[in-house]
Parts: sequence; C-alpha cells; structure tokens
Amino acid sequence: MDDLFEEKNVQLKEIPRTLRPRVPASPELQSEFADEMRQAKSSWYGLWYRCLRLSDEYQHCCTNDGKGRLKPIYGDFGDVVDLRFEQWWQRVGRYLFAERKAIPKVQFYTHRRDLEEITNLRDKVVIEVPLTIRKSTVVRQINKILKAAYEGRDVVPREQSTARRKLAKSKLRKETVSKMLDLYELRARKPELTLWQLGERAGIELDLMARTTDGQQMTLQQERIRMGIAVSRYLKQARNLIWNATEGVFPSIKNLSND
Repeated sequence: MDDLFEEKNVQLKEIPRTLRPRVPASPELQSEFADEMRQAKSSWYGLWYRCLRLSDEYQHCCTNDGKGRLKPIYGDFGDVVDLRFEQWWQRVGRYLFAERKAIPKVQFYTHRRDLEEITNLRDKVVIEVPLTIRKSTVVRQINKILKAAYEGRDVVPREQSTARRKLAKSKLRKETVSKMLDLYELRARKPELTLWQLGERAGIELDLMARTTDGQQMTLQQERIRMGIAVSRYLKQARNLIWNATEGVFPSIKNLSND
C-alpha cells in the first residue's frame, strides 16, 4: 500500500476539522485522533468499508491476497476482512480519502503586502470592504456580488475532491444507507423470516395512517404486504450499493452491475 502521507498532515473532506499527522504525540492529539476515528466510522468512509465487508466477492478477493477481478479496488482498500475498522482506518482509510491538495477556504487579508500571495484570480473574487459603513450594508453588497459571481456555477464539493478515492455525488442519506445495510445483514442472519417480519425486526417504519385507494384504513394483511414491498426494495438497493462499492462508485444504489 502506497503510504504517501506517512509523516504528513491529513485533511479529510467529510471531516473538515481533521488536519493531523498520522502518529499523535500528546494526550490531546490522541484524544483528537480518537474523535476522528469515531466520526470516520459513522461517516460515508465507514459505510464504504462496511459495504466491502458485506461483499462475498470482495471477501473472496481478500482471502486470496487481492487476486481476481477486484484487484484494482483491493489495491486501494486492502484487506477489510481481517482488519477491524479502527485498524483499517489508521493504516489505510485516512490516507486513501485524504485530500492531495489543501481544501480551499476563504482567506482574510489585512495588509497590502498580503495581496502578493494571490498568484491568480481563477475561480476567485477579491472584495474590498470599507469598515466605515454598517455591517448590514456590507453583507448585503457582498451577497449581491457573490450571487453574480456564482451565477451559472454548479459547485459540487465531492467533485472537487483530490483524494485517491472520491465519494460519488449522491442524494442518499447516511441514515438510509445504514438502514439498508442493517436489513441486508439481518436477512443473512435470519433467512427464515418473511419480508414483513424482517421489516418489523429491522425497525422499518411505514406510514401508519396509510389508506387504500378507496379511502379505507388498511388491514393488517395489507400493511404486511406494504412492508414486504418496502423491504424487498431496500434489499435490492442494498445489493446494488454493495456491488457499486466494489466497483469504486459509492454511495450509489443505481443498478450498475448490468451496464
């Protein structure tokens, strides 16, 4: 594994406050690193790792030292079977998703000589703010300038990432993805349960006030049918999610396996 960030600071787009070296030296930094670990585990990074662990094909790849069709993704993510998330994150994850370039941020200049640091104005605007006028007036005028500057721009933060592995543009919510994977794991552990039983066990919530097309309250049987349909959809999406994760496209529930 290419450990490019061995002794350098690491900046993660999904954990903006993170900018720390690999080996914390003080108790304070150790505490910060532990906090980073917790955030990472519940982030999209942790969910990608989880999907790879749930993939039978990727598990087989790991047990065969990366041989097979998934060799390219293994070359980046490595063995997720024998490594707990905490181990994997410290050795692999935080460098895999680290930004190669610093994430741009708004800069504040107070001296004329500081302007020399601006080497070009591509994708930038420079605004002069006279501090002799009211702040509300300044904010209004700046908003007007920014509105014009951003016109026609579709800024997608994930597309600006310089990490080795990038997260895909997606409207999926982490909570939804986590629920899908919980359901997928439950199905594997409890194959004898019906779809509606899986839904109830997994805590899938449906609209309890739902009615039939003729306006009547749904019967228990109809509610179970609705639950079964919802669970079936979730399981299909989870399978797509896991497959796409092994293809390097995450998070995505589109059916890419047949493309």
